[in-house]
Amino acid sequence: MPAALVQRRIPARVCNSYCKFCVERNQWEKVLHHYYMQASRLRGRFSLDEYLARGKFPINYPRYTDSTGTKIIVNPVLRYENLDAELTEVFSQLNVPFDRTLRILAKSECRTGRTPCQLVFNEEQSKIISEVFAREIALHGYRFESGLNRIGAP
Repeated sequence: MPAALVQRRIPARVCNSYCKFCVERNQWEKVLHHYYMQASRLRGRFSLDEYLARGKFPINYPRYTDSTGTKIIVNPVLRYENLDAELTEVFSQLNVPFDRTLRILAKSECRTGRTPCQLVFNEEQSKIISEVFAREIALHGYRFESGLNRIGAP
């Protein structure tokens, strides 16, 4: 359920007393993983370009922003690439035991190789993702660095 809807359905005093957090991922990595997951379901019968042309992307900002999609209304937004450390911090603040290990690798079998997204996407493909995810990129400051550089994050 989107956070904006939760915010409308429960009293403000209750909503404001809860810790509300979510996880976001570098948009290029998220698209690449989503592509592999979709391709796996179709037994690899479509290319990355076909996936991008379909336009069915894992856009998440409506889940954690206000009804305009411009203001984040959960705090914190954890970065997937730092998930164990950031979950440890949140759980520590909430006094929830956590041993820094999630032990669940849901859908991890879909993308067996770990080639950096910068070596997978060409310039045109990267531009498509930049445009589709412009709002999420603006909210979180992710960027695509070409070549052998790793994922950029502020």
